[in-house]
Amino acid sequence: MENVTEQQSNQAAPLWTKVVRIGLGISIFILLVAYPCYVQVSEGTSVVVTRFGKPTRQLMEPGAYFKLPWPVEDARVVDLRQHVFNTPYTATLTHDRRNVVLSTFVVWNVADPLLFLQSAGSVEAVSAKIDGMVTAAKNTRMGGYDLSALVSTDVAQLQTQRIEQQLLQDVQQDAREKFGIQILQIGINRIAYESSNVSAVLAQMKAEREAAAKQLRALGEKDANAIRDDAVVRSEEILRDGRLEAGRIRADAEQKVSEIYAQAHLRDPEFYRYWRSLEALKRSLGSDATIILRTNEGFMDLLTDPPPVPQKASPSSLPTTSEDRTAQFPPGNTQATAEKQP
Repeated sequence: MENVTEQQSNQAAPLWTKVVRIGLGISIFILLVAYPCYVQVSEGTSVVVTRFGKPTRQLMEPGAYFKLPWPVEDARVVDLRQHVFNTPYTATLTHDRRNVVLSTFVVWNVADPLLFLQSAGSVEAVSAKIDGMVTAAKNTRMGGYDLSALVSTDVAQLQTQRIEQQLLQDVQQDAREKFGIQILQIGINRIAYESSNVSAVLAQMKAEREAAAKQLRALGEKDANAIRDDAVVRSEEILRDGRLEAGRIRADAEQKVSEIYAQAHLRDPEFYRYWRSLEALKRSLGSDATIILRTNEGFMDLLTDPPPVPQKASPSSLPTTSEDRTAQFPPGNTQATAEKQP
């Protein structure tokens, strides 16, 4: 019984192996036949299908597509992503006869894959064509601008953005129609000069800075003069008011002094003259003066011969106010009191 089972298993095994091998072979054959007919379009790319070298259709949307196997149909993949091309340094002449060397960058992508393959076919080939177009546009446009449009310390004179926009307009349409590419941006990334132009550029920048400095100094001097003039006017007004006030105060004081002198003179003219003479003597000699005179000089009569003491009123009836108080000397000590006067 066991031998019969083993014989049946041995017969079934080769049959199953044959079926697997046949299925695997058929699958490989199908893959080999179907793979050349499969086209995968990735994101950011496009595929141009050609039949015997003649373009038939463009596949722009990402996904899987079918085509006839090679050599009947072929698929050319085109990169639709943005590319940046830096042009080499090219010399150009400005309107003021200055020779400048410019380096620009160009941002572009493929807009028409079929036209791109027919006209250029590769990124290297289309970069050379872009270089020629941009160089021609630079030579044309820079002839209408002075050097100050590229290099200047005055922001109002710089025209870099306008020049870049004009360069883009000059090459954008031709690049789209001739090569199937869309130029998105053109910019100037570096400016160089010949050795003969470096001194001219530096002199121009120095002159612009000096002009700006002179303008700032003029504005500052104008504001300073206005401030000084206003201060002078205000100081004159303050001094005028002060002089008027001082005049009024001085007039009032002189009036009061005159009234006091008049009252003193009316009360005792002899004593008034004596006191005024002493004041004049004090002002003449000062505090540290030394003078030697004879006692019979007229100037010293006040010390040797003072005026007599008035006898109009008794000491008890004299006024006690500060305004009406007068000096009194005892009758018996007139000579001694006069000798003690300064």
